This record gives sequence, structure tokens and C-alpha cells, in this order.
Amino acid sequence: MPAEHPSTPDLAISRHGQLAEAFETFAAGMGPFIDQRMAEYFPGDFNWATTAANRMGRPAEHGATDPLFQLLVLRRFWGPVFADFFGNDLRAMIGQIIEARNLWAHFSLPDDAAYIDKILLSIERVMAPVAPDRVSRLREIRTRLKNPQVGDSEVVEAQGVDAHALAAQLSETESAFDELQEEVSHLATQLDRSRKAAAAKQLRIAAIEKQLYDVHGRSDVLQTYLEAERSSRSRMEWLFVAFITVMLIAMVIISLSS
Repeated sequence: MPAEHPSTPDLAISRHGQLAEAFETFAAGMGPFIDQRMAEYFPGDFNWATTAANRMGRPAEHGATDPLFQLLVLRRFWGPVFADFFGNDLRAMIGQIIEARNLWAHFSLPDDAAYIDKILLSIERVMAPVAPDRVSRLREIRTRLKNPQVGDSEVVEAQGVDAHALAAQLSETESAFDELQEEVSHLATQLDRSRKAAAAKQLRIAAIEKQLYDVHGRSDVLQTYLEAERSSRSRMEWLFVAFITVMLIAMVIISLSS
């Protein structure tokens, strides 16, 4: 028989306990996955947790099974160890979960069921690709959060969670996300090519404009030279005419004198 819930539960204590259960579920589900990935990243180390703790400047008293330590490892080693598995869309959620974990540890959680539900949903999204069979437990916690009067057995019956169906649905979602990522990557590549083509065209236009400017400059120089030549030729022609005129006058004078 499920345990009876009080008619007026202390919501703050209830939410704190539900989040504690969620962190425990997270640690149990993510532990083997993180351990395997980090052991591969530090293949020569006897205890990767100690090495990772030293890298982060933290003591390793709780070890790899502590949910906060796991979250910090996910955030610190996201790029080299976990990004290829999760994708960047989940990275921001790690920071949100860490913030909630710190608030939980200091009993400073907001008096807002929507905030707790958001954190539980973030934990679920991070866990789903790694341990889909444990996601049902997180959904039970979320259901209790929304309706504190519902017991665990009622939650399981109401949800009717099928781990295999959940895994299939997750696989379907991941495939759709991968396709979307590929489409975004393709569009980004096309945009990059368009920008490069536009830049190349702009360079060609600039080169043509420079050539036109150079040609225009040479044209101005040539025009000045031609005008000088024309002026010189005109002077020569006038001198020749004057010379002929003088010669004719001289010949007339000589003729008249004789």
C-alpha cells in the first residue's frame, strides 16, 4: 500500500526532497557514462577523478559518484570529451543544473514550482541519451511536484512509461535533430560561399575601378601632350608663313629696285 501523503505538505521541504532524488537519479544514470568517457580521456591515470579535480582546482573528496562533481566535469571537459555525444544545445543546461544544485545545497531554491520543473526537465534532457530507462523516475518526480497528493504507484500507473518506446522516441528525436543540424550546417556553408563570392566580386570591381582610374590618368597625360604638340605645330606653321611672306616682300623690293 502506498504511503499516505499529508493533506497540506510543506512544499519547500517537498521540493527540496524531490530535487535531491532527481540529483541522485542523475548521478546513478550518468556515473558509468562519465566514468567511461573520462577514463578514455585520461588513459594513463589510475584515478581520472583526482586528475580532473586538480584541473578544476577542487578537492576530490566525493569522487566520481557525486552529482555536483559530475556536473562540473561535464562543464569543464565539455569540448574535448562530451560535445561530440550531446551537441552544443545541451551545454547551457549543465550550467543551469549546477546553479540549481548550489541553491539546493544552501536551501535557497526559489519558491516557484515552475523553476523546479524546468530544472528537472533539463536533467531529463541531459540524461535521456545516456540512461533513457531512468528518465521515467524523473517524470515521476515532476508529476509529484505538480500534484503532491499523488503517490509513486499512481504516478507509474498514470504515466504507463515504456522504456523501449521512450528509447525509440528519443532515437527519433535525435535523428530529427541531426537532420536539422545538417540542414543548418548546409545553409551555413552556402552562406559562407555566397559571402566569399560577393567578396571576390567586390575585389574584381575594385581592380576594374583602379584600372579605369589608371587609364583615365594616362588619357589626361596624353591629351596634355597632344595639346602641346598642336600648339608647337601651330607656331611652326605661323613662322613658316611669316618667312614666306618676308621672302615675297624682299623679292618684290628687289624687283622694283632693278
